[in-house]
Amino acid sequence: MQKKLLLMIVAGLLCLTLAGCGQTESNPPEAEEPAQSQEPAELPAEEPAEESGEAPADPETPDAETPQYTDNFSVDAAAVTDFAKQIQAAVADQDLEALADLASYPMYIGFTDGGQSVESREDFIALGADRIFTEELLAEIAGADTEGLEASMAGFSLSASGRPNVIFGVVDGRLAIVGMNY
Repeated sequence: MQKKLLLMIVAGLLCLTLAGCGQTESNPPEAEEPAQSQEPAELPAEEPAEESGEAPADPETPDAETPQYTDNFSVDAAAVTDFAKQIQAAVADQDLEALADLASYPMYIGFTDGGQSVESREDFIALGADRIFTEELLAEIAGADTEGLEASMAGFSLSASGRPNVIFGVVDGRLAIVGMNY
């Protein structure tokens, strides 16, 4: 009799445990989905307005990049072309300030003598126009076709023949330069 009672108690606890586990598994996906869909809608709307006065990279892009992108594959071709043309214009004018405004930091720069991570806009400008605007980079970017750039996980590569190049992609919902290779 005691064995039967003990067995029924254990079976009851097992049922309660399994029922509790079943409820726990079905609730988190529902709770996660609204939180994920709310965050991108709230954060991008607040960030550009706050950062536009603080970060020089944002004044250039919020007007041109009002849509908030989730990844490189979500960017429409017209936005990619427009951003590539902005890069082309900054390079053609050898305007280090304009190029710095289009970048996201930290940014990787792969110089021929070794790569480095540039942590801020000020660090990028400190490298100097002579180091950034090499003859090879000027020629490659000037000759690059800005239309029909293909998205990849790394972003979009702007170059006439491959290298040197400027890599840009989606960072915090907007397009930005993420790397340069010489």
